[in-house]
Amino acid sequence: RIYAPPGLNPVLLFPGYDGAAEWGGASADPENGVIYVNSNEMPWIMQMEENIPDLEGLSYGESVYQKYCAVCHQKDRSGMAASGFPSLINISDKLSKEELLKQIKLGKGMMTGFPQLTSIEKEGLSSFLMDENDKKEVGSNLAASEEILYKHKGYNKFLTSDGLPAISPPWGTLHAIDLNSGEFIWSVPFGETPELKNQGYPTTGTENYGGAVVTENGLLFIGATKDGYFRVFDKHNGKVLWEYKLPAAAFATPAMYQVNGKQYIAIACGGEKLGTEKGNQIVAFSLD
Repeated sequence: RIYAPPGLNPVLLFPGYDGAAEWGGASADPENGVIYVNSNEMPWIMQMEENIPDLEGLSYGESVYQKYCAVCHQKDRSGMAASGFPSLINISDKLSKEELLKQIKLGKGMMTGFPQLTSIEKEGLSSFLMDENDKKEVGSNLAASEEILYKHKGYNKFLTSDGLPAISPPWGTLHAIDLNSGEFIWSVPFGETPELKNQGYPTTGTENYGGAVVTENGLLFIGATKDGYFRVFDKHNGKVLWEYKLPAAAFATPAMYQVNGKQYIAIACGGEKLGTEKGNQIVAFSLD
């Protein structure tokens, strides 16, 4: 039901925690009063559970982890790749302790920072995550967690057993909206699910993160989709004019620029956010 409050029973949240439209933002045609926005059609599960702290036998650092981190990265540090939360197992192979402490304080990507942690908590947490010798007894400064009666059960998507959204597609969409009337000019599925496309299913749309760039001459450029394509749409009707498979998914908004009278568009291909292959490239295209 609409505006269902969180409780002990699961509630479907739609749009989900990442919204329909999200941080990539919209692009606009100011002359015609049109905005173009991509959105996720992904339901999530919202649920609370009783907070029964079980700190017995835990090291200090692990108790800090269970209080602040387990809701996203799981109690065993295995993460939830489908929801965008990476595994923290063997994190010392990827980050130095200084880098880890910086991320704990400032956050990164979907992760919020935790500047409120005391230096003792940060040291204990980092020691636990780096698999250092962490034998300190659970401290009294964690006793406050016992005063919290309920806690969030985590950011879980409503998925089928094979990891696809448990609702009918499209699971990602792209829209043109007339700001003068509030009406949709067009809406199209955005992105493909390769395993279903190969079986002959129509375009499903995919989760997408990152906005578009629209041009005066009628083109809309966007990456964003989980399938890792960069696409050009006709801004007047939503038809795909061209697409290119990137070296990794581009969960970013393109940048358009000009050098010596020639126009280019570039996009960062980082991948990894939705369990996709990791990348580390910026790809640029020239416009003829």
